[in-house]
Amino acid sequence: MKNFTKIAALALAASTLTACVEEGSTRSEATGMRQASSAAESACMSELNGQYGGNVARIDVLSSDFSQANSEVMLAAVGVRGTNKTEKFRCLVSNDGQVQELRAAGN
Repeated sequence: MKNFTKIAALALAASTLTACVEEGSTRSEATGMRQASSAAESACMSELNGQYGGNVARIDVLSSDFSQANSEVMLAAVGVRGTNKTEKFRCLVSNDGQVQELRAAGN
């Protein structure tokens, strides 16, 4: 009976831990960082496209990291300034979609 109690306690602890991991998992599970909200990612993409008069051929989200203060979204923009080059940008944005900063991140 003593062993059964230990096994039951371990099973309960394992299921609780699994629930915590599943709740916080995101696209970037390998790095353990949480993804920013879709509103935050969309706001950064719109801000970037707007800064170039809507003339960016394609914008991709490279990564996004959740933070309680401002999340960070890394973007790749193809076709900025009328070229076929890809440029990278770093966007700081609140989780409800208010862009705080958008700047080139270098290539």
